This record gives sequence, C-alpha cells and structure tokens, in this order.
Amino acid sequence: MIILNFSGILFLGLYLFAIGNNGITVCVLSFLWLSIFCGWFISDYHRRKKYFTKLFELLDNLEKPYLIQEFMGKTWKLEDKLYQRILRLSNKSVIEKIQMLEDQQQEYREFIEGWIHEVKLPITGMRLVTYNEGNDLKRKAEVYLTEMDQLVDKALFYARSDQVYKDYSIKETDLQAILNETINKAKYILIQEQISVRSLQHPVFVQTDGKWIEFILSQIITNAIKYKKSTGGEISFQTSEVTSGIKLSVRDNGIGIPADELNRIFEKGFTGTNGRARERTTGIGLYLCKKLCQKLDLTIGAESVENEFTEIYLIFPVNSYLSKL
Repeated sequence: MIILNFSGILFLGLYLFAIGNNGITVCVLSFLWLSIFCGWFISDYHRRKKYFTKLFELLDNLEKPYLIQEFMGKTWKLEDKLYQRILRLSNKSVIEKIQMLEDQQQEYREFIEGWIHEVKLPITGMRLVTYNEGNDLKRKAEVYLTEMDQLVDKALFYARSDQVYKDYSIKETDLQAILNETINKAKYILIQEQISVRSLQHPVFVQTDGKWIEFILSQIITNAIKYKKSTGGEISFQTSEVTSGIKLSVRDNGIGIPADELNRIFEKGFTGTNGRARERTTGIGLYLCKKLCQKLDLTIGAESVENEFTEIYLIFPVNSYLSKL
C-alpha cells in the first residue's frame, strides 16, 4: 500500500510537470495526497491494533481458546470474515477428532474396568480355596494373591484417575481405621518380609474419600516393603497438626532415596537407581499417588536420607469453618 501510493505520487508529479505545471502546484498536490494517505494509514493502524489487542486479551481469558472465532465479533472487512470462517471450519474438524478420540478412550476405560472386576472374582475364589489349607500354604498363597490384588487395583485406579470426580465421596473419615484396614490386607507380605508396623494409637478424622486414601496408602506401604533392607524393617505412621491441615507421615527405615533423585520420585515412569536394581518396578505407583492427591486437593511430599529412612507424607486440608465448630 505504501509503495503503491508513493508510486502514484511520483507518476502524478511527472505527469503534471509534463503538461506544464510548475513545481509549487506539483508539491501542493503531492502534499495533499500524502497527508490524506498518512491520515488514513495511521487511523487504520490504530483501529487494527485495537482490534487485535482486544482479541489477544480475550484469548488469554478464555477457558477454551480454540473457540476464539465465536467471540471475534462482526467486522466489515471481508478478509477478517474469511479468516473467521477458516478458523471455524478448522476448529470444527479438530473438535470432531477430539470427540472421536475421547469416545475411543471411554470405550477402552470401560473395557478395562469390566475386565478388572472379572479378574477379582477368581482372586476371591482362590482365597476361599486356600482358606482351609495349612498355615504355610495359606500364607504363601495369600502373599501372591495380595500382590495380584494390588496390581489389579493399581490398573483400576489408573483407569479412573482422570475422572476421580465421578467416583469419590468426601466425608469425615477415620485415618486410623483406614490404616488398620490397609495394613490388614498386606499382613501376609509384611510377615514374610519381616516388617513390623506401628499404626496410629487413636482415631484421627479428616475430610476425604476413604477408598482412594486406602489405595494411596497401600502404594506407599508397597514401596516401603519393596525398598526395605535385607534384615527386615519397620513402618511407622504418625499424624500432626500443621498450618494447612492434618499431616500423616509414613516412615520406613529402608534403603532410602539418593538426594539427587528425591525430587523426581513422583514423575511418571521414574524408577531411580534403587528401582533399576530391582525387577517389576514400573515407576507408576507414586506417580499415581501424586495424581490422585491433586484430584483430591491433598499435598503429598517426601523426605529421605539414603540408607537411613524414607518418609512420605500427606497433608489433609482442614476447612476453617468446620474447625471452629
């Protein structure tokens, strides 16, 4: 546009000179043309700048930025209308593709959940079969069945982890009761691995979902068993009041975690030095715990000294209104 207008002024000046006009006339006409063009150009620039600034602000505040074309408003410029149409058609195609993928994922999730519930039936049946057997056989069978149960539960909770809001119920929950239930389910493995447990000595009530917390605690206990010292060990549970709520600490005297790996233990697939030295380590357990805690609005963290201890803690927020009652 700038080149076109300056070319027009140049050719107009040459034409005016050619037909006998003097320099003053040429300069006055060229100045008028240039003034009108600059006025229009500056005005159009500010108008377009204001238009796009508003769009970017709107884009930053939109929960779903891909719907920006629905909020662009009417415009007199054909070019803008065409861009809006292109965006609308493109986003429609993307949304349809996303919907198709979500439907496929939902079908797969439903299949996995159904399969897991079916697998639990033979596990329960095997428990019943071994119930009347001798102590040694029963203990060995229970160890394997408990491990199978934990693996099946891990798959189930992983499948549901993106939709926790559909399958949880926040209510007053006794941490002592949840802990005792979790420990009881793992008792045969704890006995086999020569690990003693010190549970809570009194009820502690928090607002959370008992089923999901039981799963999180079972994963923490499983890790404590997996990374114990060769001579056995101890797992202890303790609660304390902190500024943001109630803190539950799970501490073991196992092999610990190297200091340079401590901040990565909740990453998906991270197994670390200790994990690579052991079989059947996937790096999913603590990652899943972290993910579920975020969904339940809990804080999870870890402290450790290599060859001394590892402590995983959960912080349950306390409603300030309820705490005053």
